[in-house]
Amino acid sequence: MIELADYEFYMNEYKGSLSRDLFNSLIKKASFEIQNNVNRKLTKEDLKSDDGYKIKYTTCMLIDYLKTEKIGNVKSISIDGVSKTIKTLEETKKDKEKIFDYLPQELTRYI
Repeated sequence: MIELADYEFYMNEYKGSLSRDLFNSLIKKASFEIQNNVNRKLTKEDLKSDDGYKIKYTTCMLIDYLKTEKIGNVKSISIDGVSKTIKTLEETKKDKEKIFDYLPQELTRYI
């Protein structure tokens, strides 16, 4: 499986704040979750296409979301300048679905 974003994109385009080590510890999980929520296997060519930016950006959003699980008992997170308190597993699932909404529609409409 390919990693759907790299640290340079995360820092320069997405303007993330995680260390390289923390990013590297989360990129595989984020890429895996996105692959499981699209209707086909994503390739390196997809990342170079017109929709590549959306895929990479969504991956970075998910990485920032997943850092709360990595850190542990954090009860609130901030994604792209918006703070959110995590309350239940169901709410966590809904938050991830909102992140996946940023993916190109043709990748998710048949799921």
